[in-house]
Amino acid sequence: MKKTRVLLLASGLALAVVGGAAFAPSAQAQTIPGLTSLWGKACKMRVVEQFDVSMSEAGVSLGATLQESIDQGETTLADVKKRGLVFNWEIRGKRINGYCSVNGKGKITEFKQSI
Repeated sequence: MKKTRVLLLASGLALAVVGGAAFAPSAQAQTIPGLTSLWGKACKMRVVEQFDVSMSEAGVSLGATLQESIDQGETTLADVKKRGLVFNWEIRGKRINGYCSVNGKGKITEFKQSI
């Protein structure tokens, strides 16, 4: 009985450690490229789920104007964390596209398909 309890506690602890690591913010996520990658993946997953396509069929890119502003240093990490990011998305080989807005906490706030 004692051995079983120890094993259950150990497995529960292992799950908590592994599960906690999945939600721990990485150092890369504290940079503009890191947030762009992380939040872009969230938008891509939304496309995959919404349209039932594979990851390779879904394409996501940062909006061109926003990318230019970041490249020129006009948009800072503080701006990104305050206002979030906007991504363009498409399904390759089909005429389906739109945009995805993510707030400064990484939550998708708008997901629209172009008409």
